[in-house]
Amino acid sequence: MELEKPIKPEEAEQIEHHSEDDEKRFANSFNDDFDFDPTQTDVKPKDEPETMSIEAAAGIVFMGLMATESTLKMAVHKDFKFDADQAENVAYKVAPLIVKYGGKPPPWLEPYMDEIMALFAIGLLGFSSMMQVRKLKLEDVKSKKAANDDNNDKEAA
Repeated sequence: MELEKPIKPEEAEQIEHHSEDDEKRFANSFNDDFDFDPTQTDVKPKDEPETMSIEAAAGIVFMGLMATESTLKMAVHKDFKFDADQAENVAYKVAPLIVKYGGKPPPWLEPYMDEIMALFAIGLLGFSSMMQVRKLKLEDVKSKKAANDDNNDKEAA
């Protein structure tokens, strides 16, 4: 078995020296009841990426409104339409929130995102099921009407 190489005098200067108190503080820091908070360091972050403009954020909101409008057209009535001025107003009122949070949910909402996404998925499944049932019932009515029309034509002939 080979022993570690002895430290040469020129390497000795490179060794860090800590007091016994430093070592105790370091060892005790593992037992702290609080988590590390990077916001309490004096390290300054690198340049932040350029934030999204209000116009771009309003465009994102407007696209979401158009998707909602399309869904409502399918669900409620084929001629449903958002008022264009109101949709634009909503887009510009919501846009600062998109810019503020960078397109992510606010910090107070983040812990509930799993629940929100689960509710959204369940709601979407329920909605699509309702639409399918509505379509099937409409097809049944059309089939019955066609069968009645055929019976009426046979009786008339």
